[in-house]
Amino acid sequence: MKTVNFFKTLFFATAIVGALSLSSCNDDDDPKTDDPDIENPEDGDTDVDEEQVVIDIDGNTLISENTTWKANSIVNWAGHIVINPGVTLTIEEGVTVLADKSVGPELYIEGSLIAIGTADKPIKFTVPEADRTENNILKLAAWGGFICSSTAENFVMDHCVMEFCNATLTDEYPSIQRGEVKLDEGDPSYGFYSENPNTKVIVHNSVIAYTIDDAFRPEGGQLSFYNNVFAFIGSTGGEALNIKKGTTGDIAYNLFYNCATNGPKWSSKNAGEVQTNMNVYNNTILNGGYRRSSLGRGGSINIEESARGTIKNNLIVNCRYGFRVVDESVDMANTAYGYQYYFGNDAIMVSEFVPSNGLLTEAAATSITDNNDPMFANYDVNSFKVTWDTVDDEGTSVNVPVSTTETLKFEQWTNFDFHLKSGSPALSVGQDGISATYNHNVAGKTFSVPASKNYIGAFGTN
Repeated sequence: MKTVNFFKTLFFATAIVGALSLSSCNDDDDPKTDDPDIENPEDGDTDVDEEQVVIDIDGNTLISENTTWKANSIVNWAGHIVINPGVTLTIEEGVTVLADKSVGPELYIEGSLIAIGTADKPIKFTVPEADRTENNILKLAAWGGFICSSTAENFVMDHCVMEFCNATLTDEYPSIQRGEVKLDEGDPSYGFYSENPNTKVIVHNSVIAYTIDDAFRPEGGQLSFYNNVFAFIGSTGGEALNIKKGTTGDIAYNLFYNCATNGPKWSSKNAGEVQTNMNVYNNTILNGGYRRSSLGRGGSINIEESARGTIKNNLIVNCRYGFRVVDESVDMANTAYGYQYYFGNDAIMVSEFVPSNGLLTEAAATSITDNNDPMFANYDVNSFKVTWDTVDDEGTSVNVPVSTTETLKFEQWTNFDFHLKSGSPALSVGQDGISATYNHNVAGKTFSVPASKNYIGAFGTN
């Protein structure tokens, strides 16, 4: 294998600035991001960086001892990387990792990956500017993903940006050669994959966008997803979080914006000793489920075979289906749900607040289904429109989306403010006090998820 070449150079660079725009609430004890403002990554200043390090990964690279990519480095990523068991790759704030689309590199993790940026200097996993075009949104799959093996210990992304993944796998990929990932040559890779129920998977304060298929596909892990944006996930299919066997944890205070299928979906099929069990609360899910027209697919939140969970305080707006329990195999005896708030801007959306293709026949009594505008601070809930067709499904008429008014623009969600206006009917109607499953201590930092608040959605008032 080739080694990594390190060298330093002085040059003018565009400062890449991209942090989450959406703080959760104005109360001191409510969850917040570090910075309430977001800027387009292209629109930063052009100051001269001090002796910026450039790291060229021009071939397959084995990391066999603890390694740090120093702050503000540029990484030209043109080869697969394997992190050995017991070894940590640490990525510091402001590092930009640029994937070579002709290689579609994969980062295979047998040890730990710790990527901790800041609001002002996020870490970016992306593509060169020449490839980062709006025409490539939901078309370009430039790198293979983060693949955690059965020995992986920690995966941390805090204040990071992750975009344009899901490259097509070949027999040259470590994940294919080692046979752990449930994928074959010719399939699109997952943006993230894990195998071990004990792997700590922490994704906080980050933006995950423009993936052509599943962004995250954990099949085992202790998850902590907090205060993230998942936007434009899946071209004609794919979930933001497609969670499988042996996975536990928390999904709270996230924005899911225009995903092809669901935001969170989880199953416990073939789980073994660890049943999949997710806390999913105080999320905002908009315009979900319309780029996959298959019957019964698409939606907002999905719980499937043998899994359990807590599903409360989620604001579901203009989605193809509401919270869906797939069938009677779900562990309903240990599943708690309610306090969802629904809005749909046409009659078909409203009719599917309780999905016609799921186990439930009515919404929980605590859910809000009277179709009142939730009153976002700056977002018109009638701006997204769907055109429907009616097809016959074994003698039953089924509504299928055929087109929408969706547009694909970089950082589009930052044009809006998804906090709630004073007087919103989604305020003071949620359940507070739902505790997170995990507080993870990794790399000298505690990653905690706040308990639920009594508003519905990810963001309270400004």
